[in-house]
Amino acid sequence: MIGTSLGHYRIGELIGSGGMGEVYRATDTRLDRDIALKVLPAELAADPARLERFRREAKAVARLNHPSVVTLHSVEEAGGVTFLTLELVEGRTLDHEIPAQGLPFDRWQRLAQDILGALAYAHERGVIHRDLKPSNVMVTPDGRAKVLDFGLAKTADPEPQDDATRTLADTREGVVMGTVPYMSPEQLQGRAVDARSDLFSVGILLYEAATGDRPFRGDSQAELVSTILRDVPPPPSSVRAALPPGLDRFLERCLAKDPGHRYASAGEALAAVGALDPVTPASGSRTAAVADDTIALAVLPFADMSPGKDQDYLCEGMAEEIMS
Repeated sequence: MIGTSLGHYRIGELIGSGGMGEVYRATDTRLDRDIALKVLPAELAADPARLERFRREAKAVARLNHPSVVTLHSVEEAGGVTFLTLELVEGRTLDHEIPAQGLPFDRWQRLAQDILGALAYAHERGVIHRDLKPSNVMVTPDGRAKVLDFGLAKTADPEPQDDATRTLADTREGVVMGTVPYMSPEQLQGRAVDARSDLFSVGILLYEAATGDRPFRGDSQAELVSTILRDVPPPPSSVRAALPPGLDRFLERCLAKDPGHRYASAGEALAAVGALDPVTPASGSRTAAVADDTIALAVLPFADMSPGKDQDYLCEGMAEEIMS
């Protein structure tokens, strides 16, 4: 399609591709501005029911207006091709920004706050991303994160249906949608998902950004799925000693297999990231000096006194809430 036109959009270079279509840099000749143009897969565009549902749900995504969310301008058709026009974001995707040993903590914290801020905003408006991964996060030249590609996003459906939620790409019950290495257990099992599924996916993404390695791996897709469903990853501080211990607790909670043990919302996770203290076991020092006459209050870990010894997440959560 490079060098051709769709309506008044002149197609330039290919800048991305995936299961939900190809993305090109294009020029809107009417407004004389560069945009991103995403061509939808032919099988979606050929199904009138799916296409109509996609258009309806795209309206919800188009209402998202946040500094860390890419803006969807329109859903259009020209020459028998259905496509989206979106804000063109300059920069590099996060998967090209993460070094082998992971990002410095201060940079990690800033990007985590941008991503979680975008999710909190979208979730409050009934939009769940469902395909969070480093290649769907753009890092701009000024170091900010912007969440891309709501192509698999799910929104609340106001009409009574057999399933309470609908998907932009496919609404068949039990269909597994997403990118396997970053999917939540409930996604992999084809169960209903809510905003807490995004928190599991962002936990995988942020674990990789902090350590340079994903928390779940497998030699085959079946082994990878089994690992996500059953295994507990090593604490990030055991992979990279320079990380603060509070980060271990934050990611452990994001990556809880049971959605009920994760943060209740992206806003709660955002507050937890902001409260993380860049104190490392190796340095034992803070980024800011404490004056001699400052009174410091230490919150010690809570002991799990429950009969089943299965309330660790509550102990950690209480300590974190008191500290923040």
